Amino acid sequence: MTMISQDRFDRAVASLYGAALADAAWAPAAGAINDMLRVTGHGLTFADPCQSDPEVLLNRFFTGAERRRDLEHLYFRDYYRRDEAIPRLYELGDGELGYRSTLYTDREKETSAAYNEFRRIAGSQDGLFVVLDGLDGCGVVWSIGDSTQRGGWAQDQVRAIRRLAPHLRQFARVRRAMADARALGASLAELLDNRKSGIIQLDRRGRILEANDRARTVLVKRDGLRDDGGVLAVGTRAEDAELKGLLSRALPAYGAQGTGGSMKVTRDEAGTPLVLEVHPVRKTGTDSRSWEVGALVLIVDPIARPRVDPRLPAMVWGLTPTESRVAVALATGQTAAGVAGELGCAESTVRTHLKRVYRKLGVRKQTELVRRVLSLEALRGSFRQL
Repeated sequence: MTMISQDRFDRAVASLYGAALADAAWAPAAGAINDMLRVTGHGLTFADPCQSDPEVLLNRFFTGAERRRDLEHLYFRDYYRRDEAIPRLYELGDGELGYRSTLYTDREKETSAAYNEFRRIAGSQDGLFVVLDGLDGCGVVWSIGDSTQRGGWAQDQVRAIRRLAPHLRQFARVRRAMADARALGASLAELLDNRKSGIIQLDRRGRILEANDRARTVLVKRDGLRDDGGVLAVGTRAEDAELKGLLSRALPAYGAQGTGGSMKVTRDEAGTPLVLEVHPVRKTGTDSRSWEVGALVLIVDPIARPRVDPRLPAMVWGLTPTESRVAVALATGQTAAGVAGELGCAESTVRTHLKRVYRKLGVRKQTELVRRVLSLEALRGSFRQL
């Protein structure tokens, strides 16, 4: 049996990071992943898991390097709402790997239309699931098809899936940030004109090459993140070491494949931390600037997001204090994992609270919850005067 080489793994990771910035690169990246893992295909679904009928925000399924719109439409038209595995799937923890066959009971394997019809057509009855926390409370489901190896799953395949999962999470985070900035498919030069997100371009030695207007505003303030003689630096010694580690992994020596990552930067004046998404850029023949740029640093500023007093939903809608905190946090951009960390509870507990919020407010989709919560922003001034 052929083992998965480090070189093939690195090529798949490189193609994935390229796909985070350009939609047209997603299918070739998916093909590289399917080939490297030796599987029939795989899919990525972005959804709101905090309801009995999760809202699907985006779904892509690939066989080889071909996007299978026919399978996407077939599944969500005929099988999704009666797929017995869905509620169990969203009970998996962040990064937990689940075999698809274990998400169906023995009886369901005989009677389930999703398992016996769609999974057979898609070649995924014996595939795997990995659930990852995305942005804004969104869950990312990585659905992996059957192994093409004789005898089923080999240890090196499962190890490669576990190793690739953090890169899939980073792909999802960066892709979401780029979509929010309406910058998917933009060239590296065009990113410098983007007004919706702070973007810094680093050269292959890690020095600042260019920064757009929003990023320069952050650097000039020197509140947490600053330009220290052409090098990015942050305030505390521990965070500075973390940043240097992120940059060294994104910009490794000797031309090795870089890897992305995220971190928070403490700010004294603003009170809330900045979030940095560090993303390696590979050299391509289609964009001459990519030969100069080694990595992008995306700056996410929570202060730029709408702010709602967490006591308001409790007062206006009769939520409990915890339900109110969870609703506001997820509606204004925090992840389920981040909220769980703040509350000192499990992510499953956060999702339970959110399901109760959905029920009390009579909403079914995350977009409806966001709209309802953000509508309370206008009440902030009145609330302070009470």
